[in-house]
Amino acid sequence: MRNDMQEKFRQIVTEWKVFELPDMVKRDIQIDLDGNSIVAIVGVRRAGKTYLMFNTIKSLIEKVGKENILYVDFEDVKLKGGRVDLLDELLVAFREIFSPNKEKKIYLFLDEIQNIEGWEKWVRSLHNRRRYKIIVSGSSATLLSREIATALRGRSINFEIYPFNFKEFLIEKKYLYDIDIIRHTEKKGEMLKYLNEYIRYGGFPEVVLSVERLKNRLLVSYFDAIFHRDIIERYRVRNISLMENFLMYLLNNNANYISLGKIENFFKTMGMKVSKKTLGEYLKYAKDVFFLFPLEIFSYKIKDRLQYSRKVYSIDVGLVNAFTPASSKNTGRLYENLVFLHLQRMKLKNPLMGIYYWKDRQEREVDFVITESLKPKKLIQVSYDVSIPETVKRETRGLLKAMEEFNLDKGLIITGYYSGEEKREGKYIKFIPLYEWLLLDF
Repeated sequence: MRNDMQEKFRQIVTEWKVFELPDMVKRDIQIDLDGNSIVAIVGVRRAGKTYLMFNTIKSLIEKVGKENILYVDFEDVKLKGGRVDLLDELLVAFREIFSPNKEKKIYLFLDEIQNIEGWEKWVRSLHNRRRYKIIVSGSSATLLSREIATALRGRSINFEIYPFNFKEFLIEKKYLYDIDIIRHTEKKGEMLKYLNEYIRYGGFPEVVLSVERLKNRLLVSYFDAIFHRDIIERYRVRNISLMENFLMYLLNNNANYISLGKIENFFKTMGMKVSKKTLGEYLKYAKDVFFLFPLEIFSYKIKDRLQYSRKVYSIDVGLVNAFTPASSKNTGRLYENLVFLHLQRMKLKNPLMGIYYWKDRQEREVDFVITESLKPKKLIQVSYDVSIPETVKRETRGLLKAMEEFNLDKGLIITGYYSGEEKREGKYIKFIPLYEWLLLDF
């Protein structure tokens, strides 16, 4: 006689057998299933980890058939309170209902597996049998990159997923484009309309798909979930008010320089007691759950990179807009944030790539220094409006100085509208609109 959990497993496997995969946007990030490592998909909640699994499954079905694939959502209420010692019964139910091809590997997609206490030992045990290819995913609240490495003892390879990039956003909007036509015709206006929507609401998949009146509500709900479930509950933060004010401070200083010492003084003037050590911990929590990214100054000296102010960027510009007042100054910062996120996605495909900012003693600066093995390769400025001579002078001054220091002969300025190329002091500076740069293949 089967016990209750065995029946639940049979029901889950049966439901998977008849489940029809939905139509999905093909993501720019592809999961590599070659090799023997366990695959772990990590990232901010609501970025589309489950749908990335479905995309991967769709491709696999063409190769091995559905009979050798099992997807399980461990947030299913039927599995609540499930015990790790019963999980082998899940595989019994799978083999009974599916009759997989014994000549081929079985692919296990375990979504939110961390909801089962002790899951790590079970997954390691399956991995050691070498009959299974295992793909796990989980919310950043309970399945961070470094925790996977610890739990699985170096047997995993991690893939980070972000909200939609601009190309994925346009695909979801079913907007077909030709850059050459857009560059030289009134169709540029259509492209800029979509870019403005992307800048305002960001790239979280559900937000992109929702009607406009619900977009901000969704963004607020995402913030609440990240704040309460991923940070407060996970790290057992006691001073909830201080943590919330700290995150609001960071969102309001998006793409700006921050100093923990200055933030400490700011909160003290507000009558809130706090130490730099606590703020450093809070910043680390926000980074660990993919809420934001601190950017270090470029230097060959580790000491400089650690002691100088950092710039902070949000995981999604929609979150910035949902919690900060609109202003013309914000547009340039939002542009800069989008450029950073695009670079961050490029970095996922090139582990040797580094992203920094640069600044010298004369306050000349460059928004992004792109390195390979800590050697500067590209310099990027972001300037929304280059029609003002003083703005162009400031942006090119920093770029030219950095090009001289790093022995580079080309620099890039990403703009709102202007495109072109100029030669100054024997160096070439290219200007390219943000929408065009975001659509470049990398």
